[in-house]
Amino acid sequence: MADKVKWYDAECEYCGERVNSWDRRCAKALAFDFEICERCIAEEYGMDVDYLRDRMAVRFGVHPCEGI
Repeated sequence: MADKVKWYDAECEYCGERVNSWDRRCAKALAFDFEICERCIAEEYGMDVDYLRDRMAVRFGVHPCEGI
């Protein structure tokens, strides 16, 4: 079962949106060393958010937090 989402007092360095625990899990799995949100990660790799979530599950075995 996925953990519940946690919101942090940090912003994505690209778009300025507040980041959450799922954003950080994605960024860590992909070796980003700065704050970046799921949407900007997907954009960086030329995919939509749903496809990024699928790739994260298949490739790294991580799933979105409950509430995402």
